[in-house]
Amino acid sequence: MKLENKSVIVTGSGRGIGEYIAKRLAREGANVIVTGRTARDIENVSKEINDAGGRSIFIKGDVTIEKDVKEVIHKTIKEFGKVDMLVNNAGKGLKKYIWETGVEEFEEVMDVNVKGTFLYMKNIIPEMENSKGLIINISSGAGKEGIPELGAYCASKFAVIGLTESAALEVNNVKIVALCPGSVDTGMFKRLFPGEKADLKPEEVAQKVADICIHPEKYRQGQSIEIY
Repeated sequence: MKLENKSVIVTGSGRGIGEYIAKRLAREGANVIVTGRTARDIENVSKEINDAGGRSIFIKGDVTIEKDVKEVIHKTIKEFGKVDMLVNNAGKGLKKYIWETGVEEFEEVMDVNVKGTFLYMKNIIPEMENSKGLIINISSGAGKEGIPELGAYCASKFAVIGLTESAALEVNNVKIVALCPGSVDTGMFKRLFPGEKADLKPEEVAQKVADICIHPEKYRQGQSIEIY
């Protein structure tokens, strides 16, 4: 129970990698705030954590809407007295050639992956600076190298690394890093790449997140941590 009495917000934790991260951190004793856009999904994940002996609450919220972001942070502090860690996990994928990508499709990917990360950091850093908080922004291997048909997604994940590096230089008492996994065996991956084999299981990503949360001193401020 190495994260006992630590409160952590995991965005997009109603399914996919976020669900695995939320459950893994709960097993280490963290108070986990499960948040996402689909009420039934986040309620189910939170219930599973509590039924397994963990402690969790669920708060519906859209990472692209600042009012929702502020409400999630406010309710977390009201419930647990503080917010120690944030995992900016909510993400959206798109597989299309650049010339086939609609403007609205591009904007939606950027809104979720980049604007969502920005809004949470903007609003949570002031709440963390007195408590030596930790922020993990989930980028991707696609944030380190361009990949055909993933132009919008790559652009968004490169941007997440830029936000991470810049913010890390602006703060004193908050550790901010990016995690860059290779392809992960999730529903989104299977929809985008049917029949292909992913590099990682979601459990492996969740384990790496747990290691960063338990041993933040092992990682350099602003670091992009690759896992394949």
